[in-house]
Amino acid sequence: MFGTMADSEVHTIKEVSLILDEEQHVLRYWEREFDFLHPKKNELGNRIYDQSDLAILKELKRLIRTERKTIQEARIAFHEANPSGLVETPDLSDIGNVSKDEIASLQQELRDIITKLRS
Repeated sequence: MFGTMADSEVHTIKEVSLILDEEQHVLRYWEREFDFLHPKKNELGNRIYDQSDLAILKELKRLIRTERKTIQEARIAFHEANPSGLVETPDLSDIGNVSKDEIASLQQELRDIITKLRS
């Protein structure tokens, strides 16, 4: 499921763990700590993450790992930046407006994912 992130595409917790380079138990912990994170569950009770869940997790990772915020600080920062509880995802229908920096960042992210999958 590592193809394009279509709205209907979902990922297992294992896949999200690989994408974000975070342990599965950390993702489950964040789900308990952040009331706006609600991955759906399939008929077997396994978590399934959609594009919106993945965007929220990426933002949480940025706040906690990059900005080094505590859980409480990350919760406050997230709510201030995203009062609706959703993270705005870029509209890729107008790909011509993507900057070189954004493309370079995406390329690096893809290289990181490939490296992770190979190991």
